[in-house]
Amino acid sequence: MTLRSLLHPLRENAAALVVGVVLAGALVASNLLFTRRAALPTVGADTPMLSTLLVALGGSRGILSEVLWWRISDLQRKNRYAELVPLTDLLVTLDPASPDTWAYNAWNLAYNISAAHHDAAEKWRWVKRGIALLERGLRAAPQSEVLLRQMGWFFEDKIAGSADEAAAYYRAHLSELPIPEAASAFEARAGGRLNWNEPYVRALYWYDRAFHAPDTLRTLVGLMGGGLPETLVPFFLQTARDAWEDLVPRQQIQIRHILRQLQQDYPHLPEITQFLQEISP
Repeated sequence: MTLRSLLHPLRENAAALVVGVVLAGALVASNLLFTRRAALPTVGADTPMLSTLLVALGGSRGILSEVLWWRISDLQRKNRYAELVPLTDLLVTLDPASPDTWAYNAWNLAYNISAAHHDAAEKWRWVKRGIALLERGLRAAPQSEVLLRQMGWFFEDKIAGSADEAAAYYRAHLSELPIPEAASAFEARAGGRLNWNEPYVRALYWYDRAFHAPDTLRTLVGLMGGGLPETLVPFFLQTARDAWEDLVPRQQIQIRHILRQLQQDYPHLPEITQFLQEISP
């Protein structure tokens, strides 16, 4: 028996011991946070205790994240949703610079977990939690196109759309959500006062903040079910110009049709006719 053969199992055991100690430390740290959570208003990187804890975790933060991902999935399978919320809070706090982490977990709350409930009010509670998580993510990464577009999609698809059987309930309770901080600045840009209890308006706001013209244009089209207000026509024309090259032929045909309708509704606006001439095939 050689010295190397004697040391090999010791090396393996030492490596396993190090991993075990790090993992145990991460779990102890998370347990410490959970036992103190009742005293914290929210879980956030600006909480002094949490900031100290995250620094102390150092390189083991990645291990704790893996444990949390596994535990969240496990609790979700067991329908133990109340226990899942603080773990989700900690998970996004461990990696606040990752838009994908915020986006996935917000989606999980607003779509997957809300779908597991049958009562409309309970579904809405989880949708609101998903929106609130996205808002937190946007405070950490305010220019993230991923988060801005996902917020817009929540309002366009989950609330304005018809795929969710409780969507009408969500629309009826949309006033429970605060109006965005920059609402007045957006109204000035859009050309007039807007109804913030209309989900398409909220989707429009977030897509515009993401500077993504095709999404913004699609939302404007969604608004046209009740007729596009004249104040929004210049905004519609500018958005259509910005998005035009990214539209597929079918979409371009649809926009031409809408413009002809607007031409009939607002014959005193020559800019509609001008734009139609520009994009005539």
